[in-house]
Amino acid sequence: MISVEVFSDVVCPWCFIGKRNLEKALTSLNRSEHKNIKINWRSFQLNPQLPMRGITRSEYTSTKFGGAERAAQIYERISGAAMEVGLNLDFEKIVTQPNSSRMHALVYAAESVQKDHELVEGFFKAFFIDGIDLTERDNVSFIAKSVGLETTLIDRVFSDDLYLDKIDEDMQQSAKIGIQGVPFFIINQKVGLSGAQPSENIVKAIQQSI
Repeated sequence: MISVEVFSDVVCPWCFIGKRNLEKALTSLNRSEHKNIKINWRSFQLNPQLPMRGITRSEYTSTKFGGAERAAQIYERISGAAMEVGLNLDFEKIVTQPNSSRMHALVYAAESVQKDHELVEGFFKAFFIDGIDLTERDNVSFIAKSVGLETTLIDRVFSDDLYLDKIDEDMQQSAKIGIQGVPFFIINQKVGLSGAQPSENIVKAIQQSI
């Protein structure tokens, strides 16, 4: 079995692009290679300092990029890269910037019932395409339910801090490895790839790790 660890943040546009590149890479592999690959989503928070209630998008862009004009330039470049992989991101719809820790915990909850890939996709689409406010528990819960998570499991994540220890472990591991940006792929514990790498680079890395 070939493991592909994907350190990612569900509110990172490059991670959404990287997911598409990974999916394309998997379709390029032969059947036996593809069959033996296990994708593991690992949490990375670009902004762990954000309050759990999140902040306004304008405050976020002002702090992170120095203002709306600079942010627009950066997002224009990201939007172009996204279009190349079939994604039409709508940054204008985003009103709030959430703290992503609960969403990462829900991805771990989804992994326990083999729904993690669907939930990661659901969060990406909700945030970057539909402009859904992911600081609202009801919205986050609805997305989790839509991929098949039980209400009791979702409530435990919010009420009992379920899987938050896994988030801490991932952040500690990423710091130990030296990961400073995501997406970051670790293939078979041998090969590391940083950034939204083209699909052909991911294919080569997977084949080199066999």
